[in-house]
Amino acid sequence: MTWYFVPRMLSAFIAIVILIVMTRVLGAADFGRYNLTLLSGMLLFSFTFQWLAISIGRFHHAPEFEGQTIATVLGASALLGVFLLCLVGLVRMVLPAEWVSSFFLAVVFCTSHAMYELGTVCLRQYNEGPKFAAVTLLRQALGVSLAVTFVVYGGGYASAVIGMSMGAAITGAYALVIALRRSGIVVPSRGALRTYFRFGFPLAVVSSSASFFAMSSQSLLAFFAGMDAAGYFAAAQTLASKALKLPMTTLSRVVAPSVFEAHETNGLRSSDAVLERYFSFLVLISMPIVVALVFAADVFTHLLFEQSFADETALYLRLLSPAAFIVGLQGAYFSYAFMRSKKTGLQLGISVASLVVHALLSLVTIYLFGASGAPIAFLISGVVSFVAYYYIGRKVDPLRVSTTELKYGVLGAIAYAPFCISAGMSANLTLQLALLAAGLMFMFWVLVLLGQVAAVVVWRRAREFVSWAKT
Repeated sequence: MTWYFVPRMLSAFIAIVILIVMTRVLGAADFGRYNLTLLSGMLLFSFTFQWLAISIGRFHHAPEFEGQTIATVLGASALLGVFLLCLVGLVRMVLPAEWVSSFFLAVVFCTSHAMYELGTVCLRQYNEGPKFAAVTLLRQALGVSLAVTFVVYGGGYASAVIGMSMGAAITGAYALVIALRRSGIVVPSRGALRTYFRFGFPLAVVSSSASFFAMSSQSLLAFFAGMDAAGYFAAAQTLASKALKLPMTTLSRVVAPSVFEAHETNGLRSSDAVLERYFSFLVLISMPIVVALVFAADVFTHLLFEQSFADETALYLRLLSPAAFIVGLQGAYFSYAFMRSKKTGLQLGISVASLVVHALLSLVTIYLFGASGAPIAFLISGVVSFVAYYYIGRKVDPLRVSTTELKYGVLGAIAYAPFCISAGMSANLTLQLALLAAGLMFMFWVLVLLGQVAAVVVWRRAREFVSWAKT
C-alpha cells in the first residue's frame, strides 16, 4: 500500500504548493477563472471517462470479464476521445468565440486528466508501485513548472490551464503505454459497456459532487459578488479540499481494489474486515487536519497566501473545512454501501437531490448575505447530504461503523484543539508551528494510549523501522 498511498499524499502536499503559487502569479480574479475552468474540465471528465476508470477497479477481478476489463476500457476510452474531438469541431460552428475558448480549455484538461487517471488505475491493478509513485509525483511537478513558465511569459490563466494539462497528459501517456503493453486494447462489447456504465456512471457523478458544489458556489459568487470574491472562495475551498478531502479520497482509491477483491473472492465478511481497518486510518488522517484548519485558520491562510488573500479566506476556511470532512467521509467510506450492493443509481439520486438543495441554498444565502453566505450554504448542504447517505445506505448495505474508533478520534481532536487555538492567538510564526507540531504529537500519543487501531499500527511500524535502521 505504501507505493500507492504515500505518493498520493505527497501529491496532495504539492497541490497545496500549486495553490500558493497560482494565487500569487494570477491574482484573485484570474485565479477564479482558472479554478472555474479546471472545475469545468473535471465535471466533463465525470460525464465522459470517469465511469470507465471506476469500472477497472470494480471489475478487474470479476470472473465474468475474463481479465479483459482493462483492454476493453482502453478501447472505449479511445472511442470517447474521438467523440470529444468531433464535439469540439461542432461547438466551434454553433457557439460564440468566447464560449468556444472556455469549452476548448475544459476539453483539453478533461482529456489530459483522463489519460492520467486511466493510466494510474491500470498501474495500480498491475501492482506497478514504483512507476505509480513516479507518475503521481511527476504530474504535479511538471504541470506547475509549465504553468508558471507560461504565465510568467504573459500567457494568463488560459496558459496555466494548458500547462497543468500538459503535466497530466505527458505522465498519463507513459502510464497508458505500460498498460497497453500488458493488456492490449479491445473494442468493448455492448454488454460490457452496459455493465460498466450502469455501475460506473452514477458513481462517477457522485464522486464529483464536491466539484458540482464548488462550481455552483463559485459561479453564483462570480455573478453576484464579482470574480474577486469567487477567487477568494476558490482559494479557501481548494485548500480545504486538497488538505482534507483529497487524502481521504486518495486512501479510498488505494483501498478500493482490496475491498472489492475481498468481496469477490472471500465474501462480505472479508470485505467488512478490510473496511473496518480502513475506517480507523480515515479517522487518523482526517481528524488532526480538520481541527487544525478550523481552530488555526488564520495561521494557515497568512502562512500560505498574500495578505489580501489571507484576510478574505480565513472565515471561509473555518466553515469549509468541516464541510470538506463531512463530504470526504461520505464519499470515502459510506459510498461503499452503494458500491458493494451495486445500487449506485440510488447513490446518484441522493447526490442530484443534494446538489439541487445546495444550489438553492447558495442562491438564497449569497443573495441575502453576500460572499459570506457561500460557505454557510456549503456546510449545510454537506450535512444534509451526509444524513441522507447514512440512513439510506444502511438500508441497502449496513456498513459497520466502529463507534469506538470514532470516539477515540473525537478524544484525540479534543486533545489537539487547545494547541491549535494557542497557535492562532500567537503572532510568532515559529511559536505557531511549534505549538501545532507539539499538539499533533500529543494527539498521536493519546490515540496510541487509547488503542486506536491505525495509530497503533503506525507506531509499531515506526518502531520496526527504527530497529531496522539501527542494525
